[in-house]
Amino acid sequence: MGTHNSRCEYPLTQGGDVVAERSTAEARRESIRRVAGTAFATSGLHGVSVATIAAEVGISEAYVFSLFGNKRALFIDVVVTACDELTAGIAASAVGLGGADALTAMGRAYVGLLADRQRLLLPMQGFAACSDPVIRAAMQDAFGRLWATAARSSGSDDVTVKTFVALGMLTNTLAALDVDHIDSDWARAARGFVPLGYRAAESG
Repeated sequence: MGTHNSRCEYPLTQGGDVVAERSTAEARRESIRRVAGTAFATSGLHGVSVATIAAEVGISEAYVFSLFGNKRALFIDVVVTACDELTAGIAASAVGLGGADALTAMGRAYVGLLADRQRLLLPMQGFAACSDPVIRAAMQDAFGRLWATAARSSGSDDVTVKTFVALGMLTNTLAALDVDHIDSDWARAARGFVPLGYRAAESG
């Protein structure tokens, strides 16, 4: 009986250790993502080293590589996450809506999401790094999800969706320029909200 108990305890303890290790690794992974997100948003892919990110987290560079593989994979991870947060945010805003109403709701939600400057800058850094074919493929997929969400949520035609996305890209640029704090005629004209469903409203 005693032998049976001892045999049962070992795998249970071992399993607990594995769970604890996985939990620790996931916590470290999130810490790395948080620090890397800030660093990449500010400095881009080539402006910060993995060693710097690791030092800020308080771990070794080798441990970062063990979790993410390489610097490019870490960059893609945090950039695509930011892109997908934008996509999820606009999708949530359009639930129960369609056409011009959905597009306008998504546009307002998008502007609000860009108030988080890191969420704004990470996708732009991703686009800037598209000379790398692996990063370009990841950004193509992320952009495709955004486009598909706008089309599906609004039920709009391709031209209307293109207009919506184009105005979204303009919104990115204006937010990056901090246009709200520029005192000039062009800035005042540019920062006025455009109801992104206007094409759908016209065609209806």
